[in-house]
Amino acid sequence: MKVHQRLFIFIVGVCWAGQVQAQTTPQVLTWKAQTTYNAYLVRELQEAYDVRREKLTQAQQSKPAMQAYQAGVKQQYLNVLGQFPEKQPLNAKVTRQIKQKGFRIENLVYESRPNHHVTANLYVPEGKGEFPAILLMNGHEMTAKATESYQKTARLFASHGFVVLSVDPFSQGERIQLIDEKGKTLTRGATTEHTLLNAGSNLVGTSVADYMLWDNVRGLDYLETRPEVDKTKLGAIGNSGGGTQTIYLMAYDDRIKVAAPCSYFTQRERYMEQAGAQDGCQYMPGEGALEMADFIITAAPKPVLILAGENDFVDHRGTLQGYQELQKVFTTLQQPEKVKLFVWPDGHGISQPKREVAVQWFRKWFYQDTKEIREGDIGSLPEKDLLATTTGQVTTAFPHEATVQAMNLAQFQQLAPQRKAFMAEPNLPMLQEKVRQVIGFQPNTNPVFTEQSGGSQVKSYRVEKQIIMRNGELPIPALVYFPTGKTAPKKLIIRLAENGKETLVKNDSLIQQEMQADHVLVLADLRGVGESKDDPKLNDAKYMSHEYRNAILGLHLKRPLLAQRVQDVVTLLDYLLSRKELSTLPVLIAADGLYGPVVTHATFLDNRIAQAELQNTLTSYERYVANPLQQNMYSNVVQGLLLQYDLPDLVSKIAPRIKHNTK
Repeated sequence: MKVHQRLFIFIVGVCWAGQVQAQTTPQVLTWKAQTTYNAYLVRELQEAYDVRREKLTQAQQSKPAMQAYQAGVKQQYLNVLGQFPEKQPLNAKVTRQIKQKGFRIENLVYESRPNHHVTANLYVPEGKGEFPAILLMNGHEMTAKATESYQKTARLFASHGFVVLSVDPFSQGERIQLIDEKGKTLTRGATTEHTLLNAGSNLVGTSVADYMLWDNVRGLDYLETRPEVDKTKLGAIGNSGGGTQTIYLMAYDDRIKVAAPCSYFTQRERYMEQAGAQDGCQYMPGEGALEMADFIITAAPKPVLILAGENDFVDHRGTLQGYQELQKVFTTLQQPEKVKLFVWPDGHGISQPKREVAVQWFRKWFYQDTKEIREGDIGSLPEKDLLATTTGQVTTAFPHEATVQAMNLAQFQQLAPQRKAFMAEPNLPMLQEKVRQVIGFQPNTNPVFTEQSGGSQVKSYRVEKQIIMRNGELPIPALVYFPTGKTAPKKLIIRLAENGKETLVKNDSLIQQEMQADHVLVLADLRGVGESKDDPKLNDAKYMSHEYRNAILGLHLKRPLLAQRVQDVVTLLDYLLSRKELSTLPVLIAADGLYGPVVTHATFLDNRIAQAELQNTLTSYERYVANPLQQNMYSNVVQGLLLQYDLPDLVSKIAPRIKHNTK
């Protein structure tokens, strides 16, 4: 009998333990939420582009209306760009000349900024100039200007009466920025380096695309110094990432008279929906509803040829739809013949048929010649023959080379007085409002409501599973632990873990410690963390960010992830403190990892947080600027934040309320 009693007690105990464990599982949401955050951001993207489409449709009613639309788009673009530096001497130097049939190649270095060297090849036709000139902006191949298809593009143009300046984008060719002591790249390729450098660039108010644009503007300046060049006939062509540079340049610099982006043009809205974010040089934060077509529209009705591969990974339906928009715009401007789409049934790249049509297009507008072009056996040279530096890399050839990361760090240091002046505002509410504006935080005042999806109770505490909701925001899954003793709760503790509340639920000793201290404990996942963490398969590892696509969408929409998560903290507080039994409790937030900057901002902006304790987290954005080889930087990047303040500046204002633990 005693044996049976023990067995019965054992079985009941096991069942009860299993029941308790099942009841306190970390899952709160009643649906799978891995793609919920991205879907939320894509909806915002679609809404922004819906507004843009309506404006464009209205502009098509008349030529003056379209010209007003163009002016508005141009101003939006200039606002996104910000300020460029004053032009300094180019200090251009030709390091080698190579004679070819019908033209010569000059290996060239110039400084787009002081000690920031651009390597290039200049192709000069035989004969008496002046000749039209083409700026050739190359795609993401590491060989850049020495890539065979780009060489053949330049050679074909030069053989038909064009001076061509073929430029190495930085992070490629002879311009790798992140290298070891032996001059070898520290990243897996150009797209990774562009993306890592872009994070620090964004923080100091610029972007990798901005840097490239300025390199190209200075390339046009160099072309204008050459006696062989007709300064009134400058054009631009680029493939892939060079196509991005082409439309940015033609929209910015009125000297470009004819352009041809290749294997790039589509609709950004469709591409971001379907393929997610591209690398860091493909966007400028804050573009919002600007479409790829808008950059071309800004320059309309200058002649533009869209070169596309029907089987390109670049969304071809978007190419066709974007081209239809351009046709309507050029028709409204009464010059429909100046826009053309050439599609070849190949994939990505500037292949021979595209090169031939491109040269024919530029000859039509610069030479009034419409004859067909045939490339033939045009040849190419080995990469070593096209090097402009003695070592093959500007970072080793020039001892004082100003790399992008070094320029970003210098800018951070130069901004110190500006940050000090910003933080000198004596009125705290006014300063708080200025910080909200910097991060793009607009408080959502819609009512908070909840849905309890479960709960459980053990001897020392009970648990509620609450889905906290607010119209316009993502639901917040939270576990709320209440001690069941006779003593009234003393504190409200909110714990946020970078790896999700699941890691905290497993820490029974932590939960028991809080319950014994008579604390109400809240374990929550803010958007993009834990239950709503984005599917890692949808974020390319080369970008070194587990939520890269959502981060880029946020920056694009002027809603950085940091600001969105600050909103989640506010929503969490609004709900918890609306409960009568919690309304008078002091609030302490403990957080780690990517949550650090979020909680720092939330504590600065919301006086309801009595204390914040942060662990293993970013303490200054200088770290990202000085060393771009960091994981998950984009989770907390805010465009231009370091123009106004850094994290220690906020902490200094609320020092008694915030503490960093070093353990």
